[in-house]
Amino acid sequence: MTFQKYSLKTQLILALIFTPLNILISYLSTVSQFPFFMDMIFIYAASFFGLTCGIIVGMGTSFFTAIFIQHLLMHGIYSICCITGSLLTWLLITREKNFESSVLFWIRLVLLFFISTIVISLEGSMIYYIFFSNSVGQNENSTVMFLTYTLVLQNFGLVISAFLARLPVNLFDKALAVFGGFGIFVLTRRLFFKKEE
Repeated sequence: MTFQKYSLKTQLILALIFTPLNILISYLSTVSQFPFFMDMIFIYAASFFGLTCGIIVGMGTSFFTAIFIQHLLMHGIYSICCITGSLLTWLLITREKNFESSVLFWIRLVLLFFISTIVISLEGSMIYYIFFSNSVGQNENSTVMFLTYTLVLQNFGLVISAFLARLPVNLFDKALAVFGGFGIFVLTRRLFFKKEE
Protein backbone atom coordinates (compact mmCIF):
# COMPACT_ATOMS: atom_id res chain seq x y z
CA MET A 1 0.00 0.00 0.00
CA THR A 2 1.45 3.33 -1.08
CA PHE A 3 0.05 6.70 -0.07
CA GLN A 4 1.03 9.58 -2.28
CA LYS A 5 0.78 13.22 -1.35
CA TYR A 6 -2.11 14.97 -3.07
CA SER A 7 -1.79 18.63 -3.97
CA LEU A 8 -3.64 21.32 -2.05
CA LYS A 9 -5.71 22.05 -5.17
CA THR A 10 -6.78 18.38 -5.39
CA GLN A 11 -7.62 18.32 -1.68
CA LEU A 12 -9.74 21.48 -1.99
CA ILE A 13 -11.66 20.09 -4.98
CA LEU A 14 -12.29 16.82 -3.15
CA ALA A 15 -13.39 18.75 -0.04
CA LEU A 16 -16.00 20.56 -2.15
CA ILE A 17 -17.34 17.15 -3.25
CA PHE A 18 -17.09 15.29 0.05
CA THR A 19 -18.53 18.01 2.32
CA PRO A 20 -22.08 18.03 0.86
CA LEU A 21 -22.06 14.23 0.69
CA ASN A 22 -21.09 14.04 4.35
CA ILE A 23 -23.76 16.59 5.29
CA LEU A 24 -26.37 14.59 3.37
CA ILE A 25 -25.50 11.29 5.08
CA SER A 26 -25.50 12.98 8.50
CA TYR A 27 -28.81 14.71 7.82
CA LEU A 28 -30.53 11.54 6.59
CA SER A 29 -29.29 9.74 9.70
CA THR A 30 -30.72 12.47 11.92
CA VAL A 31 -34.15 12.71 10.29
CA SER A 32 -34.53 8.92 10.17
CA GLN A 33 -33.51 8.77 13.87
CA PHE A 34 -30.78 6.27 13.07
CA PRO A 35 -29.14 5.18 16.34
CA PHE A 36 -25.65 6.18 15.17
CA PHE A 37 -24.03 9.51 14.28
CA MET A 38 -23.13 8.71 10.64
CA ASP A 39 -21.31 12.04 10.36
CA MET A 40 -17.68 11.06 9.65
CA ILE A 41 -17.54 8.58 6.77
CA PHE A 42 -16.57 11.19 4.17
CA ILE A 43 -14.31 12.91 6.72
CA TYR A 44 -12.17 9.78 6.91
CA ALA A 45 -12.37 9.34 3.12
CA ALA A 46 -11.15 12.93 2.73
CA SER A 47 -8.44 12.46 5.36
CA PHE A 48 -6.88 9.64 3.35
CA PHE A 49 -6.31 12.22 0.60
CA GLY A 50 -4.75 14.67 3.04
CA LEU A 51 -5.03 16.34 6.40
CA THR A 52 -6.26 19.62 4.89
CA CYS A 53 -9.03 17.87 2.98
CA GLY A 54 -10.21 15.99 6.07
CA ILE A 55 -10.25 19.05 8.30
CA ILE A 56 -12.18 21.12 5.74
CA VAL A 57 -14.83 18.41 5.34
CA GLY A 58 -15.07 17.97 9.12
CA MET A 59 -15.41 21.65 9.93
CA GLY A 60 -17.68 22.29 6.96
CA THR A 61 -20.02 19.49 8.00
CA SER A 62 -20.04 20.47 11.68
CA PHE A 63 -20.76 24.15 11.19
CA PHE A 64 -23.26 23.66 8.36
CA THR A 65 -25.16 21.17 10.51
CA ALA A 66 -24.94 23.41 13.58
CA ILE A 67 -26.26 26.49 11.75
CA PHE A 68 -28.78 25.12 9.25
CA ILE A 69 -30.02 21.87 10.82
CA GLN A 70 -29.58 22.19 14.59
CA HIS A 71 -29.96 26.01 14.54
CA LEU A 72 -27.36 26.34 17.28
CA LEU A 73 -23.93 27.65 16.25
CA MET A 74 -22.38 26.35 19.46
CA HIS A 75 -22.82 22.78 18.22
CA GLY A 76 -20.05 23.55 15.75
CA ILE A 77 -17.66 22.85 18.61
CA TYR A 78 -18.16 19.16 17.86
CA SER A 79 -15.88 19.82 14.88
CA ILE A 80 -13.09 19.05 17.36
CA CYS A 81 -14.06 15.37 17.03
CA CYS A 82 -13.83 15.61 13.24
CA ILE A 83 -10.42 17.27 13.41
CA THR A 84 -9.27 14.51 15.75
CA GLY A 85 -10.33 11.87 13.21
CA SER A 86 -8.30 13.63 10.51
CA LEU A 87 -5.26 14.03 12.76
CA LEU A 88 -5.37 10.37 13.79
CA THR A 89 -5.60 9.33 10.13
CA TRP A 90 -2.51 11.40 9.38
CA LEU A 91 -0.66 10.14 12.43
CA LEU A 92 -1.37 6.44 11.89
CA ILE A 93 -1.79 6.13 8.12
CA THR A 94 -0.98 8.83 5.60
CA ARG A 95 2.22 10.36 6.98
CA GLU A 96 3.91 7.04 6.17
CA LYS A 97 4.69 6.88 2.47
CA ASN A 98 5.11 3.15 2.09
CA PHE A 99 3.84 0.08 3.79
CA GLU A 100 5.97 -2.87 2.80
CA SER A 101 3.60 -5.28 4.49
CA SER A 102 -0.14 -5.21 3.83
CA VAL A 103 -0.56 -6.76 7.29
CA LEU A 104 1.07 -3.68 8.84
CA PHE A 105 -1.32 -1.41 6.98
CA TRP A 106 -4.41 -3.29 8.21
CA ILE A 107 -3.08 -3.26 11.76
CA ARG A 108 -2.73 0.52 11.51
CA LEU A 109 -6.24 0.82 10.07
CA VAL A 110 -7.69 -1.25 12.92
CA LEU A 111 -5.72 0.90 15.40
CA LEU A 112 -7.19 4.00 13.75
CA PHE A 113 -10.67 2.57 14.31
CA PHE A 114 -10.13 1.67 17.98
CA ILE A 115 -8.25 4.83 18.95
CA SER A 116 -10.81 7.00 17.12
CA THR A 117 -13.64 5.27 18.98
CA ILE A 118 -12.11 5.89 22.40
CA VAL A 119 -10.70 9.40 21.87
CA ILE A 120 -13.73 10.79 20.02
CA SER A 121 -16.08 9.26 22.62
CA LEU A 122 -14.08 11.00 25.34
CA GLU A 123 -14.06 14.31 23.47
CA GLY A 124 -17.79 14.10 22.75
CA SER A 125 -18.60 13.39 26.39
CA MET A 126 -16.45 16.30 27.60
CA ILE A 127 -17.98 18.69 25.07
CA TYR A 128 -21.46 17.55 26.08
CA TYR A 129 -20.69 17.91 29.79
CA ILE A 130 -19.09 21.35 29.52
CA PHE A 131 -21.42 23.00 27.00
CA PHE A 132 -24.72 21.14 26.63
CA SER A 133 -25.59 19.17 29.78
CA ASN A 134 -27.97 21.93 30.93
CA SER A 135 -30.02 21.66 27.73
CA VAL A 136 -31.03 18.01 28.05
CA GLY A 137 -31.87 16.31 24.79
CA GLN A 138 -31.33 19.38 22.62
CA ASN A 139 -29.98 18.18 19.27
CA GLU A 140 -28.40 15.10 20.84
CA ASN A 141 -28.43 11.60 19.41
CA SER A 142 -31.43 9.88 21.01
CA THR A 143 -29.58 6.60 21.61
CA VAL A 144 -26.73 8.41 23.38
CA MET A 145 -29.19 10.42 25.48
CA PHE A 146 -31.08 7.31 26.54
CA LEU A 147 -27.90 5.43 27.47
CA THR A 148 -26.41 8.47 29.23
CA TYR A 149 -29.36 9.06 31.52
CA THR A 150 -29.87 5.35 32.13
CA LEU A 151 -26.30 5.29 33.47
CA VAL A 152 -26.84 8.52 35.43
CA LEU A 153 -29.80 6.84 37.15
CA GLN A 154 -27.43 4.03 38.14
CA ASN A 155 -25.35 6.62 40.05
CA PHE A 156 -22.58 7.03 37.50
CA GLY A 157 -21.33 10.59 37.12
CA LEU A 158 -22.50 12.56 34.09
CA VAL A 159 -19.09 12.62 32.38
CA ILE A 160 -18.57 8.88 32.80
CA SER A 161 -22.16 8.18 31.76
CA ALA A 162 -21.81 10.32 28.63
CA PHE A 163 -18.52 8.60 27.77
CA LEU A 164 -19.80 5.05 28.34
CA ALA A 165 -22.98 5.84 26.39
CA ARG A 166 -20.94 6.98 23.40
CA LEU A 167 -18.63 3.95 23.31
CA PRO A 168 -21.07 1.36 21.84
CA VAL A 169 -22.53 3.94 19.46
CA ASN A 170 -19.09 5.04 18.29
CA LEU A 171 -17.88 1.46 18.06
CA PHE A 172 -20.26 0.86 15.16
CA ASP A 173 -20.13 4.42 13.88
CA LYS A 174 -16.34 4.64 13.65
CA ALA A 175 -16.03 1.15 12.20
CA LEU A 176 -18.30 2.27 9.37
CA ALA A 177 -16.56 5.63 9.08
CA VAL A 178 -12.97 4.33 9.06
CA PHE A 179 -13.40 1.22 6.89
CA GLY A 180 -16.15 2.75 4.74
CA GLY A 181 -14.10 5.93 4.37
CA PHE A 182 -11.11 3.90 3.25
CA GLY A 183 -13.31 2.11 0.72
CA ILE A 184 -14.53 5.45 -0.65
CA PHE A 185 -10.91 6.64 -0.84
CA VAL A 186 -9.87 3.56 -2.83
CA LEU A 187 -12.86 3.85 -5.17
CA THR A 188 -12.32 7.59 -5.72
CA ARG A 189 -8.61 7.07 -6.38
CA ARG A 190 -9.32 4.33 -8.92
CA LEU A 191 -11.96 6.36 -10.73
CA PHE A 192 -10.23 9.75 -10.86
CA PHE A 193 -6.50 9.26 -10.37
CA LYS A 194 -3.83 7.27 -12.09
CA LYS A 195 -3.10 3.97 -10.51
CA GLU A 196 -0.26 4.30 -8.04
CA GLU A 197 2.84 2.28 -8.67
